[in-house]
Amino acid sequence: MQKIFSVFFLIFVASSLLLGQATVDIPLSASDGSATIQLAVGLDMTATNGIDPALGESDLPPFPPAGVFEIRFDLTAYAGEPLSSYRDYRNAPSFPFTDTLEHTLIWQRSAAGLPININYNIPLNATMRIQDQFGGVLLNLGPLTGTGTAIIPGTLPITAAFVFMGYSDIVPVELTSFTGTVLDNCVLLNWTTATELNNQGFDIERSTSTQNWAKIGYVPGFGTTTERRAYSFVDKNVSTGHYNYRLKQIDFDGTFAYSDEVGVEVDFTPSNYELFQNYPNPFNPTTTIQFQVPEAGDVSIVIYDMLGQVVKELFADNVQAGNYSVDWNGVNNAGLKMSSGSYIYRMTAGEFVQSKEMILLK
Repeated sequence: MQKIFSVFFLIFVASSLLLGQATVDIPLSASDGSATIQLAVGLDMTATNGIDPALGESDLPPFPPAGVFEIRFDLTAYAGEPLSSYRDYRNAPSFPFTDTLEHTLIWQRSAAGLPININYNIPLNATMRIQDQFGGVLLNLGPLTGTGTAIIPGTLPITAAFVFMGYSDIVPVELTSFTGTVLDNCVLLNWTTATELNNQGFDIERSTSTQNWAKIGYVPGFGTTTERRAYSFVDKNVSTGHYNYRLKQIDFDGTFAYSDEVGVEVDFTPSNYELFQNYPNPFNPTTTIQFQVPEAGDVSIVIYDMLGQVVKELFADNVQAGNYSVDWNGVNNAGLKMSSGSYIYRMTAGEFVQSKEMILLK
């Protein structure tokens, strides 16, 4: 029984996003109501005119008998031998790429007269057009955008045609915001994307007046999506000073691009003097005492027993404004281990004097 094939032009026109470029993967699926077959077209820097197993392309067997739905890309025109695949990627002459590349889509309906539904998920600012081999005389759908279904009527008297894909500077990630905020004792970075194509993830990089750009973290991406995505990263290793941040967006093929820089001014200068409760408390064998000063000056911390006698002159120094900590291991000025019990530690900084109690256990 003679098989019936129908082939049409599919023209994609995609415009620029904001981060990166290179690999482009546009998912499609097709059905005549009896079955659904997943398809994909796109660009890849390693693609050839033949079969590329690493890209998910595979040489399909001959079409099944009549009465079974089948759809695929025919690579014969490019490879010079009978090859076909559910995926067909082209290697563009250069990246970013703006031009039209040819594909050939062929199918067999499960029954005469059934329409072919082609489902598409087109990146933001990209469009798709479906035309017959006569330049759109019998069929001219589009431009199509976003997500939807293109219906190829089963009544069209067409058995063969060609397919073309057009691209315009395809890039994988549209970054819509990137901000940095001082939060508690850290810097919170937030960014959002409108669309992503083959986005492996983001390296977070930081620079200061004394340090060049360096990677401080990584956040994985969502691969390919047309939905808005939100990301965040917390930089906990900061002190008072100015910091610059940028994102290094990385594709799955290793291609990368940088975002604009975001500057964040961090000021952790305390507004008052304060001596904090030691931690842990009770303790054995060591505890930490934290304190803060709002301006430069001499600071001392002395430990007393409950009779008011000096046990340990723990800290004495001229410090800048900031937060500090000092440890006590339960040893007195003579180097002897103190016995269990309660002790008083006192901080003196100019006219500021504050004391707290702590307990040593053995």
